Amino acid sequence: MKIIKSIMLVACCLLIVSGCSSREGKVVGGKVKSSSNRILGDYREFTGSASRDMEVKKGENWVFSFDETTRKGTVVAYVVDSNDKTILEFDNGKDEKILKVSKDDKYKVKVKTEEHGGKFLIEWKKSS
Repeated sequence: MKIIKSIMLVACCLLIVSGCSSREGKVVGGKVKSSSNRILGDYREFTGSASRDMEVKKGENWVFSFDETTRKGTVVAYVVDSNDKTILEFDNGKDEKILKVSKDDKYKVKVKTEEHGGKFLIEWKKSS
């Protein structure tokens, strides 16, 4: 019984820690991963999406940097608010954008690909 409780406790902890990011779809010949302030992928082909949640407070400024290399297909990165409204979007190349937060909220950083071959990196940090 103690072993089952221990396993359940570890499983719950893993769910809590990993609960703020997700990935769906098929990756061929590489990987897609995320950490607290970035999502990155490098692969032969990826069709799907990856996302990461972030808590924001009114008045904060966030800097988002996007870089991608495409051999084929499409990749789009964007940020949505808790109402799923797109508030920032990147669709190709290398770019940096600043976002001023208008209210306390939970944002989601998303990357969507369609038969994309190449790599991408989106990073974000709070600006002072």
